[in-house]
Amino acid sequence: MDDPETSREGPLFCPECQILLPPDLELEISADLQRKVQDAFARAPLLEESSQMSPSIITCDQCIGKTEVAVKSCLTCDASLCSAHTLLHQQREALRWHSLIEVTEDLISFKCKEHGEELKLFCQEDQIAVCCLCIAVGSHKNHQAVTLQEACTEFKKVLKTNKSLLLQRKHLAKSALQDLEPLFSEVLKNAEAYRVRIVEKYSQIKAHIEEDQKLMLAILETEEIYTNKWLRWRSESLKCHVKEINAVLKSSQTLLEAENDVRFLQHFKKHGIGSQMELPLVSVTDQEYSTLDKMKTVEQLINNLDKVVFQNTQRLWSSLRAISLDPETAHPELEVSADRLEVHWSKKPTPERKRKTNISSQYSVRAKERFCSGSHYWEVAVWKKPFWLIGLSYGSATGDQDSEPCNGDFNNAFCYTYHGNGKYLI
Repeated sequence: MDDPETSREGPLFCPECQILLPPDLELEISADLQRKVQDAFARAPLLEESSQMSPSIITCDQCIGKTEVAVKSCLTCDASLCSAHTLLHQQREALRWHSLIEVTEDLISFKCKEHGEELKLFCQEDQIAVCCLCIAVGSHKNHQAVTLQEACTEFKKVLKTNKSLLLQRKHLAKSALQDLEPLFSEVLKNAEAYRVRIVEKYSQIKAHIEEDQKLMLAILETEEIYTNKWLRWRSESLKCHVKEINAVLKSSQTLLEAENDVRFLQHFKKHGIGSQMELPLVSVTDQEYSTLDKMKTVEQLINNLDKVVFQNTQRLWSSLRAISLDPETAHPELEVSADRLEVHWSKKPTPERKRKTNISSQYSVRAKERFCSGSHYWEVAVWKKPFWLIGLSYGSATGDQDSEPCNGDFNNAFCYTYHGNGKYLI
């Protein structure tokens, strides 16, 4: 009411009742209200102690005397209810249509932030839960909307389909992983078999080709090492693939077991597993990295050894040179290994690599070695690509401006293309 000090000469006005009252009005004490206030003050220390001891327990907001543990929350009343008041909500005709959910302290997340109304609809255009006012007059006006139950039903269908596809993909990945296991012993067995046959053939050749024999064995050993390295890499990739699928399946199963539609949709969009998944088949039948052809190539070269010797032709591999890669010249998305012999895609480019200047637009890296004359030969093993180019660059490969450029015609640059079947194109 208005302040009596400022309303002595006129009637009092009650803004709640919207009526005028005489200035000499005397208010009577409400016994019922007084009792409720006294009970509230008497119960306050107990409630404070209870909240400190069990902060996770939610009590009923409707209980007057002894507070009971809440079992449901009413979005319409913005209150948590015990079992007795929940039953009252379900029995009374006026309260029967209230929205009861599992008990929670966070009722705000179930309501529209703009209108404060309960989230009952799902906007199909914006893929978000909205209230009725959002569709009627709000930012989602004229948008196509369905009920939360319909949206959850549709998304659960997609989730179940994805689950089936994920299980299929998991089975294929495990099958591919099992197919990889015998390849390790097969590589070892074949390498040993070829090694014995090569030694037997070289034993029939005179002593002046012993250097050639050592070269072939070294190349065979290199092929064995990198083949096993590829198999280990492929095995780890498939294991990680299975692990990721298990994580997605676990998240999918948790969402499928969710009973609350709003919680389901919020977590569903957060994890981003609702879209139809394109699942390529996983197999090692068509390998991009041959395990036998390169060893067979070594044997074929030995079979042609007589012709090579009689023609006094130096093998190309005799000019094999070891090179070390220069990390400073690597593309920002490429990373050079610690031994500077390998390069791979960088998952997290460092700020230092991002600040590099004068980097080619091609995904490339330079070697530190330079030469002006003589024969030089390199090999590059590449996975998941049909070929790799090795080329020459004019001048200082290390970027040293003080170095004199090598003499010679570098306008016609050449490269070797090394294919997985052991053939060479120049």
